[in-house]
Amino acid sequence: MLYSNQLAGGIPPSLGRLAALQVLRLGDNLGLSGPIPKALGELRNLTVIGLASCNLTGAIPGGLGRLAALTALNLQENSLSGPIPADIGAMPSLQALALAGNQLTGEIPPELGKLSYLQKLNLGNNSLEGAIPPELGALGELLYLNLMNNRLSGRVPRALAALSRVHTIDLSGNMLTGGLPAELGRLPQLNFLVLADNHLSGRLPGNMCSGSNEAEPSTSLEHLLLSTNNFTGEIPDGLSRCRALTQLDLANNSLSGAIPPGLGELGNLTGLLLNNNSLSGELPPEIFNLTELTSLALYHNQLTGQLPDAIGNLKNLQELYLYENQFSGEIPETIGECSSLQMIDFFGNQFNGSIPASIGNLSELIFLHLRQNELSGLIPPELGDCHQLQVLDLADNALSGEIPATFEKLESLQQFMLYNNSLSGAVPDGMFECRNITRVNIAHNRLGGSLLPLCGSASLLSFDATNNSFEGGIPAQLGRSSSLQRVRLGSNALSGPIPPSLGGIAALTLLDVSNNALTGVIPDALSRCTQLSHIVLNHNRLSGPVPAWLGTLPQLGELTLSANEFTGALPVQLTKCSKLLKLSLDGNQINGTVPPEIGRLASLNVLNLAQNQLSGPVPATLARLSNLYELNLSQNHLSGGIPPDIGKMQELQSLLDLSSNNLVGIIPASIGSLSKLEDLNLSHNALVGTVPSQLARMSSLVELDLSSNRLDGRLGDEFSRWPQDAFSGNAALCGSHLRGCGSGRSTMHSASIALVSAAVTLTIVLLVIVLVLMAVRRRGRHSGEVNCTVFSSTQGNTNRQLIIKGSARREFRWDAIMEATANLSDQFAVGSGGSGTVYRAELPTGETVAVKRFVHMDSDMLLQDKSFAREVKILGRVRHRHLVKLLGFVSQSDHGGSMLIYEYMENGSLYEWLHGGAGEGKKRVLSWDARLKVAAGLVQGVEYLHHDCVPRVVHRDIKSSNVLLDGDMEAHLGDFGLAKAIAENRNGGKECTESASLFAGSYGYMAPGT
Repeated sequence: MLYSNQLAGGIPPSLGRLAALQVLRLGDNLGLSGPIPKALGELRNLTVIGLASCNLTGAIPGGLGRLAALTALNLQENSLSGPIPADIGAMPSLQALALAGNQLTGEIPPELGKLSYLQKLNLGNNSLEGAIPPELGALGELLYLNLMNNRLSGRVPRALAALSRVHTIDLSGNMLTGGLPAELGRLPQLNFLVLADNHLSGRLPGNMCSGSNEAEPSTSLEHLLLSTNNFTGEIPDGLSRCRALTQLDLANNSLSGAIPPGLGELGNLTGLLLNNNSLSGELPPEIFNLTELTSLALYHNQLTGQLPDAIGNLKNLQELYLYENQFSGEIPETIGECSSLQMIDFFGNQFNGSIPASIGNLSELIFLHLRQNELSGLIPPELGDCHQLQVLDLADNALSGEIPATFEKLESLQQFMLYNNSLSGAVPDGMFECRNITRVNIAHNRLGGSLLPLCGSASLLSFDATNNSFEGGIPAQLGRSSSLQRVRLGSNALSGPIPPSLGGIAALTLLDVSNNALTGVIPDALSRCTQLSHIVLNHNRLSGPVPAWLGTLPQLGELTLSANEFTGALPVQLTKCSKLLKLSLDGNQINGTVPPEIGRLASLNVLNLAQNQLSGPVPATLARLSNLYELNLSQNHLSGGIPPDIGKMQELQSLLDLSSNNLVGIIPASIGSLSKLEDLNLSHNALVGTVPSQLARMSSLVELDLSSNRLDGRLGDEFSRWPQDAFSGNAALCGSHLRGCGSGRSTMHSASIALVSAAVTLTIVLLVIVLVLMAVRRRGRHSGEVNCTVFSSTQGNTNRQLIIKGSARREFRWDAIMEATANLSDQFAVGSGGSGTVYRAELPTGETVAVKRFVHMDSDMLLQDKSFAREVKILGRVRHRHLVKLLGFVSQSDHGGSMLIYEYMENGSLYEWLHGGAGEGKKRVLSWDARLKVAAGLVQGVEYLHHDCVPRVVHRDIKSSNVLLDGDMEAHLGDFGLAKAIAENRNGGKECTESASLFAGSYGYMAPGT
């Protein structure tokens, strides 16, 4: 016996000459390699062959079947291949056959069923195929059967129920099909039945744990592991007969119905795993009688109800996984009595109330995950007593108050997740001592003070403090974490320079410090961060030149430096970033030319160089950017013509904006071949010639602005789908809905006629307005228009017929709306967006309406803007049961706001049902039937807009927050087109430089309405 040594080389065939050899044990010698000599088949006196855990290769020699005295053949954990020799079944004395952990193929020989003395058969972890031979049921002495992790198929043979002495059957990790034979559960000595990770189906047998006469319960089966199959139906209450069960694993099936109360009779149960099914209903109280439980996994089901106080009975419970269910109510204080708890995961439920302070009693707790619930109130300081805590995730709730100072005692903390709450105050200074933290996410709160207390760890992997009120500088200590990959500090009040120490973060891939008050230059030390793929520094006060070394970052995919004070030329080195997808340098003071080498950026999706001081021509090489989605070079000093090859940029979709430059020449007809383009702006240049007719045939083009150029000629009627403003400021342009194209009279005569015509037209318009106002006052409810009462300090009270409406005349007064919403108090707010806030208003008539207030706009400008009026006119004309109805408009310039009145949708937005309401952590359950109903209604509404509405309407921003649900859970699409009009008005007044609605989607995403 030479096992467990350091033997190397092959097994010498000369061993076959040792005729008297009875025991050969060379196992656990990893240096032994090569094949098993056939000569071993000549050693007729051998009783034991032990060659396990070596590095043997080749096939199992067939001659071993002649070893009639052999009782044990152990070849497991090698690299043997080929089939199992059938003549092994001819060994009359064999008691143990272990071939597991090799690379054996083929089928299991039926001849193995002849090994009448066999007690142990282990063929697991090979690549055996075919069915399990029923002949194995003849192994009357078999105690252990392991066929796990092969490729076996077919049904589980009922013949295995004849193995009356077997204590372990493990058939897991195969491709077995069919049902589970109930007879297996009645084997008198069976302790382990493992059939997990197969393709078994059907219902679980309810009588599998009955005794021999099916009236007595089984007392042998201890482990029933059936996870990851296709079992359906309910969990049979008959499993309560398996009184000896210590582990029941039915996870990852398709089981439904309630958890049977009978499981509470399994008093020896230590593990109950029912996760990843479709179980429903409340938890039966009997479950909490299982005082021996150490693991309870019920996650990813549809369970409802509250967690009862009886949870405190489970003193031995170590793991409690209830996440992704529909549990509600408060987390009971008695959970603090589960003194052995190490893991608590309640993620994705509807638990409300406060976090129990008693959790602080759980001295063994290492994992607390309460994210995405409806928890409120303060974070209990007692959590600081959980000194073993490694993961603390309280994100996506409605927690308020400060981070407890006791958290400085959480020295084992690794993950600290508090994002999407309403926390305030400063981070406790003592948390600097939590030096094992790897992940920090406290984004979207109201926290302030310094970030330094969270920077004590040198093992950080990610750090996110976005959208808070942190002040001071970016802590230089972040640079100590060389493993830090993602830093997000955007939308705070940080100031000072970007610390050069960040250059020591070798693993850094994302740096986002946008929307702060940072100053200084981009430090050259960041050039050492060669893994950087996203650099987002926009909306700060950074200055100096754009560093040329940015072009040396091989992984750079996004560079956003917008709205800073950068100067100098655009470095040509940037064109070496072959993976660059987004380059946004707009809103700076960059000068020089756009380098022709820009055409090298073959992967580029977004190029925005607007609002700089660039000069020179538009490079013809831009046509090489075949993946470009958005191009904005507006508000520069570019000159020359528009490159004719610009029509080759076939992926241009969101925007082509060359406005407010010094461009000359004609508009290339090739632009008409941009079949996906939605927004084309060439205004405020010096372009000449006619407008190419190809532009009118661009079916995707929604926005067109050619105003303030020197265009001439006749416009065809096909251009009438764009407003007159799109062509204004071109004196020689005529036709379509512009001035008529005259016959050549003198300029003076034409001007006189135009002047007289304008005066007559103005007089007629004023007369019509007076008559209409008088008629509206008299006709009352017979009017077919909706009156919009406008209060203006310059015009007094006027009524404007703005919205075509087929229902009765409606009037809304500013003071009535203000009274119904307590002067637009936050308590009546039900939503908000980039253009304003939506309030719920209950009018004196008892009617409930939705009021959307728009801010930062002059109300007169709002009404006079033709684009806005056109949009609102469309909103007033559309009539469909799945579109939100616009009821009216109210404005008062003295208060700097305007309001639209919509019908109220009492069930809120689809977003709230799917993800939870903002701020309140509100989250409800939406069944699949309801989801289908919503989808069907939404499709009907969009179909109406696209095909039945005249003119057709393209929504351009379909998303869950714009799908509203009425009392019957019917879907109503809202907010179509209006946000775009407002963005146009504001942009026209130079009040903003970006608009998501003008983009009609997001970077890397396009709304399905487009």
